[in-house]
Amino acid sequence: MDTTIIVQMTPRGLLIPRSALGEWSTKKLEAVWEKEAIVIRPTKRPESTHAGTRPQVRRILREAGMLYETNWELPPPVSPEERARLAEKLALGG
Repeated sequence: MDTTIIVQMTPRGLLIPRSALGEWSTKKLEAVWEKEAIVIRPTKRPESTHAGTRPQVRRILREAGMLYETNWELPPPVSPEERARLAEKLALGG
């Protein structure tokens, strides 16, 4: 369905009234340059897909051999007091 709307060209760019977007006014949009027109439409990937990005990146890095699981034990947690004591000791240098 095509809808004709009145737009305004300003120094900031082409302004489209939000009311003309209807239910799209709350979605992430993209502008696509076509031969005779600029098409404004919702982006093809919804924002919620970013939640799955981190595991996908980890999988790709692991498959490429750039990410691996360490085979050593993590050091025990240090209390804030012990951390402060060590920071003072190391600040003295020597």
